[in-house]
Amino acid sequence: MDYKKLSKQISYALRHAPWKYGLELDGEGWANLRQL
Repeated sequence: MDYKKLSKQISYALRHAPWKYGLELDGEGWANLRQL
């Protein structure tokens, strides 16, 4: 598993496009770990 690539993809999803990944962020910008 390429952890560097995975890390970059997760960072992108959380910072720039949570809706593309079906993530729901709370009012403070946190996502549920189970959604990841």
